[in-house]
Amino acid sequence: MLNLYIMKISLKLNISAFILGLTSMIGQIIIIRELIVVFYGNELSLGIILASWLFWVAFGSLVLGRLVDFIPFKEKLLSYLQLALSILIPLNIFFIRLIKSILKIPAGKIIGLTQMLGSSFVSLSLVSALLGLIFILISKIAAKDNSMAPKQVGKIYLLEGLGASIGGLIYAFFLIKTYTSFQNALILGNLNLITSILFSRNIVQLIYLIIFSTTVMFNWPKHIDGFTRSLQVKPLKLIENADSIYGNISVTKLGNQHSFYENGTLMFTEGDSSTSEESVHYAMLEHPEPKKILLIGGGTGGAINQILKHKVDRIDYVELDPLIISLSQKYLPPLTDDRVNIIHMDGRLFVKDYSSRLRSKNTNIVRASEASREPSGYDVVILNLPDPYTASLNRFYSLEFFKEVKQILEPAGIFSFGLLSSENYISPENAVYLSCIYNTLKKEFNDIKILPGDTITFIASQTPGMLTEDANTLIKRLKERNIKTKFVREYYLPFKLDPLRIKYVESAIQKFKNTKINTDFKPIGYLYHAILWISFFDATRNLLPYIDNINIGIFILIAFAIFIITLLAQKLTMASLKFPVLISMAGTGMSQICFQVIIILAFQFIYGYMYYQIGFILTSFMIGLTLGSFLITRFMERIDDDRQLYIKTQVWLCIYPLILAIILAAVAKINQFKPGIGNMLQIAFVILPVVGGFIGGFQFPLANKIWLKDSKDIGKTTGLLYGVDLLGSCAGGLITGIILIPILGILQTCVLLSVINIFIFILLSNSRPCFIQKI
Repeated sequence: MLNLYIMKISLKLNISAFILGLTSMIGQIIIIRELIVVFYGNELSLGIILASWLFWVAFGSLVLGRLVDFIPFKEKLLSYLQLALSILIPLNIFFIRLIKSILKIPAGKIIGLTQMLGSSFVSLSLVSALLGLIFILISKIAAKDNSMAPKQVGKIYLLEGLGASIGGLIYAFFLIKTYTSFQNALILGNLNLITSILFSRNIVQLIYLIIFSTTVMFNWPKHIDGFTRSLQVKPLKLIENADSIYGNISVTKLGNQHSFYENGTLMFTEGDSSTSEESVHYAMLEHPEPKKILLIGGGTGGAINQILKHKVDRIDYVELDPLIISLSQKYLPPLTDDRVNIIHMDGRLFVKDYSSRLRSKNTNIVRASEASREPSGYDVVILNLPDPYTASLNRFYSLEFFKEVKQILEPAGIFSFGLLSSENYISPENAVYLSCIYNTLKKEFNDIKILPGDTITFIASQTPGMLTEDANTLIKRLKERNIKTKFVREYYLPFKLDPLRIKYVESAIQKFKNTKINTDFKPIGYLYHAILWISFFDATRNLLPYIDNINIGIFILIAFAIFIITLLAQKLTMASLKFPVLISMAGTGMSQICFQVIIILAFQFIYGYMYYQIGFILTSFMIGLTLGSFLITRFMERIDDDRQLYIKTQVWLCIYPLILAIILAAVAKINQFKPGIGNMLQIAFVILPVVGGFIGGFQFPLANKIWLKDSKDIGKTTGLLYGVDLLGSCAGGLITGIILIPILGILQTCVLLSVINIFIFILLSNSRPCFIQKI
């Protein structure tokens, strides 16, 4: 049997690099999912989490990695760091789940922006910094006493990317469905413990192995997971907690009342008649005879039972996550009515497919025998989802979605949804947010009524005069249908439909009648919601007047100013190729993460949210990165002119975002008019990330070779390049989803990325070759 301890050092390092990549990818997913449960999971919080992660990895490689060259006992240090990582990953999960208890924030309450920044920055520090430092340490040991150091560093980079690719697939298709987050963290810890033993053996490893074996034997990880989850919902009693591929669902109990939380945010509470009645009855009463209903989300909280009071013929209830249905059926009265058809599917995708089928029906002659199976329009469509606080949710409040909803409605059909507001005062931030969605809705529907409240209800119809604000008409229909309600009834409707209250809301919205339209490829709606959310904790009114004036020209002007300053510095200092290569590493890091965000969002906008396809997109990017690293590493020794080859890779970074914009725009247009062909073009979303990842994977080892020509400080050099690349990714991750895409849109963001990379290309072209140190 092979003795692990005397295994060849190169094989040990290869295994370590692979496990590091796997740990980085799976650990990142686990920790982000855990923090989303603690935070309000909007685009801003996701940007903060990702930026904090990348910042600390960059700190580990850029700052701590500089010390590697001066440490004599590198292999033993690597073993200790891997052991520390194996212990810290599960402990980090424990700490994250204690954040709300430490800050004394009750279950369901939104955490403040300052608290989010602080807790995210602290909770990610140790694990992320260790990941960055371990990569540099492995690279340094691999390149020790080796005449081809750049090739060895490229090989480590390749293996880390390969581990990340495989790790993403394993987690998406197996681990997430089989084990809890805490169990998965222990699995990662155990893998790093094994790699630690490869380089050194000590008593701590033995103790950890004994503890791990004992906990697995008695199934303690599952009990620990349940205990730490229960701390997150105190003072409520946790009845059940479960993870699905879409998020974390918790069921709590207080007295005889059950509450359901998704990713830490309250979905609904059993017996909350006020919310369920208001989400349904206003739209249902506006229609003189509603028979066929589409409900998107939120049905298990009582909405379906309220709809059934109207003696409808059919309810199509679309819910993305089957776990929500199964847990609701377990703890709430089951939905047994034959008129209810539950569909486990993305709501946007369902509407798009149903619209396509209706168009097909209207353009083809249908035989009498098939007529009963053909789809027909809905009388009422009720969107019962949260506000558009993420790009994914924003898809349900965009111009394209409203158009698709209109296509599946009967001519006299009604569409309804609610948005966050205030009963008696609408702030400027709230007014701009509401105005954006209202103006977008107005583009597709002729008649819109706005009902004021803590949740403002929008009711729309394409038939003028179909809707009414007369409380007596709605009360009459309520009585004629013999509907028994607790809140939406004769004493409450006149208050809800009070003309003065309606006029106040309409005038507040009309003040911002020129607010931008919310579209798929320019999702400004979730940016306005983020500003509204921030206003709960901080004053942001000064931001509002500037947002509509921001355009691509301003960003290009800023990039041009930075370019001119950098070019002058390069000329005055007579800097070698190393200077622009370092800048290009930051640009590549930023571009790469921007490409990923753009492709994922574009896929969701065009086709709907499908978890596994998005997993394939992320994995395709890592595969491309691995292929690029493999190719350049394989032919590293045969390259005669590093400078020219590096400049050529930069040319591809200039061209790629333009190609990306053209392809995405074309696929979106084709899918809109020819869905059959559009579905076949989904293959583009697998190929595009491979190409983008390939460029980045090809460039990093080549940059290492250029820098190491006149430097023997492998740890310092690799740490610098890797750290700068991650800092670029950090900046890109923070500004792309929060600022660039909602303000500029996907296509203009691609153009901006091309311009930035052209500036970097000019810097590279105007550089002088590196001085090659002769030994």
